[in-house]
Amino acid sequence: MLLRMELQTLLHSHTILLTLILSFMLIPKTSAQQTPEAQVSSVQLSRFGDLLRERHIELTEPALLLALKNPDSDVRFLAAMKLSEDKVSAAVPAIRGALAVEKVPRARVNIAVALGLLGDKSGRDELKKVCADGDFPSEFRLYAVRYMFDLGVEKDEDCLHAAEEIARIIDSENRSVGDRCSALELLPRFQNLTADESKKTFQIVVDRLHDPEPTVRMEASQSLASLGNAAAIPHLEAAIASEHEESIRSVFELNLQKLRTKASH
Repeated sequence: MLLRMELQTLLHSHTILLTLILSFMLIPKTSAQQTPEAQVSSVQLSRFGDLLRERHIELTEPALLLALKNPDSDVRFLAAMKLSEDKVSAAVPAIRGALAVEKVPRARVNIAVALGLLGDKSGRDELKKVCADGDFPSEFRLYAVRYMFDLGVEKDEDCLHAAEEIARIIDSENRSVGDRCSALELLPRFQNLTADESKKTFQIVVDRLHDPEPTVRMEASQSLASLGNAAAIPHLEAAIASEHEESIRSVFELNLQKLRTKASH
């Protein structure tokens, strides 16, 4: 458990390119269980091109523009990301057109961020809409939240509400564990919150110390350490006292020490 938490912490520091490749691309669930180190070592800046070549897509500008209309949704967003990576500003109208008709959630958020990375406001606007859309799959709403940070938006109310909402979702089949962990990791990244917003965010994270899933409880302790609010100290102490699994207590204790250190400065 402790090793898993340390590996999760490594993931938090990835750049936008790494996030795109490791989290949103074509990694099957089996390979997604690889350690972050193994995944990182295989990432190259040409990965978008490699994935397109595997699908027999040429990397010329005309071929990439044509690929925005490919029947394969993965090809569509890979083409948009490759055009963004190559800084082809002239492709913005074509990427906008692709976004306007895109129905696949994964492709939609990736095409939107490609526009944002090219400096086009419509990409950021689309991500904001995704954050606000409660009917959009939670996993991809969280992609939109993360992408807004990557585009330099430190606070968006719709994205804040999305992360807060998803952090509290517990379904009967336990399918939302990963989404709760992702939301908890993202919440401390919001900046310039009002006093009421900060209080609400803090309470949401504290509540997850009692989540039925151990990985979520550990993520909550990490988020409290990141928030740096000394008011969390007694909550973490209580969680340590009531936690039955030694490995989880070790994570709590580590994050309690981080919190104490941060709060003392």
